[in-house]
Amino acid sequence: MSERVLEARKIHKRFGSLEVLRGVDLRVGKGEVVVVVGPSGCGKSTLLRCLNLLERPTAGEVLLDGEVITAPEVDANRVRQRLGMVFQRFHLFPHLSAVENVALAPQRVLGLGEGAARERAVGLLAKVGVGARAQAHPQEMSGGEQQRVAIARALAMEPAVLLFDEPTSSLDPEWVGEVLKTMRGLVDEGVTMVIVTHEMGFAREVADAVLFMDQGLVVECGRPEEVLEHPQEERTRQFLRRILRQNHDPQ
Repeated sequence: MSERVLEARKIHKRFGSLEVLRGVDLRVGKGEVVVVVGPSGCGKSTLLRCLNLLERPTAGEVLLDGEVITAPEVDANRVRQRLGMVFQRFHLFPHLSAVENVALAPQRVLGLGEGAARERAVGLLAKVGVGARAQAHPQEMSGGEQQRVAIARALAMEPAVLLFDEPTSSLDPEWVGEVLKTMRGLVDEGVTMVIVTHEMGFAREVADAVLFMDQGLVVECGRPEEVLEHPQEERTRQFLRRILRQNHDPQ
């Protein structure tokens, strides 16, 4: 069994009277890929935000390498250095080039010298397939290129875990494949990841475990062939049938 890197225990999150998460458990071993699927509004993105403390859970705890990072005294900024986040939207600085976007945090947060930070950035941009666009600004790049720069930016902090919040959902269909190819490369390298996605084929291909969420709960969890091909719960089957219909509907 893989060494456990990230764990969520009985996570609840409430916004006023709305309970978005209702006791979610999640475990991620070193080098594992856990994919979270489910209908819009089920709490997937909120779970990711609780994992890296962009939202504080109302109840429950999150552990990173055995440390309870949701404890009040824990510095959230220190935690986020070790939990890289790739969002639906790219959030690149428009006035900075790709290489400057990637080099910025290692300089400001890790104290890396400018030369070393740029060298790291250049290497990571090449790694994700946009090395030739190092000097381009976000507005000069396609959505797929911007998202790969965002992945390089997250990798630049050398995080213990990468969190992806539907990284292809805001892309035109023609750019989805290049981002998924980049993510497959990270899987092959053994990068530990938690991925929220609607790309079921990708989930089946790369996941060590799949969590199906609905209404703030984990309805079903297991290996991808179990959850996606032979689901035990009727709610999971309903969701997968709907996804299948959407994928086969003529445009």
